[in-house]
Amino acid sequence: MSVPEVGDDAQESVPTTPAHPKFPPRVRVLIVDDLPENRLMLGVCCDQFGLLHECVENGLEAVEAAQSGRFDVILMDIFMPRMDGMAATRAIRALPAPISAVPIIAVTPAAAPGEVVRYLDSGMTDVVPKPINLSRLAEALSAAFAQAGRDTEPDQAFARGSRRTASRQTVSDIQLTGVVSANCMRR
Repeated sequence: MSVPEVGDDAQESVPTTPAHPKFPPRVRVLIVDDLPENRLMLGVCCDQFGLLHECVENGLEAVEAAQSGRFDVILMDIFMPRMDGMAATRAIRALPAPISAVPIIAVTPAAAPGEVVRYLDSGMTDVVPKPINLSRLAEALSAAFAQAGRDTEPDQAFARGSRRTASRQTVSDIQLTGVVSANCMRR
């Protein structure tokens, strides 16, 4: 925020959520993260972008959910118990088409150049570092949707809203103005 000088009658500027592209309607996102606060934060971001979403807690659950074929993109943490994000990505890539082609975006604090190469080599399509920058997330999602070119009509469960993760908070409710706090998006 700008701070007016003494005697200046200028008003403080109010931070705003960064502009994001319009996403296709009824896009479905699978959020995979072992930490509840990370799933919540990514869900709030999806809500702000107008995206339907479902959350799971580990790579095994991600592979099981991906087999349904109802997701247009997957946001995948790397470090999780039971099955990590790279192993889950390789397992999803081994499924029959078109499921195997769903874009998978790594969401991780470990995003050094050498690590990014490993994630891409495992079959991931992009990497968004934590803490999350909303503009970078929007850019990665836009590229993923363009790559997928999949029909974005909702299946019946999503049309009824029965599988969508409820989140009534908005990005502004949690005081997000472009970068998610490292305390909210860790590991």
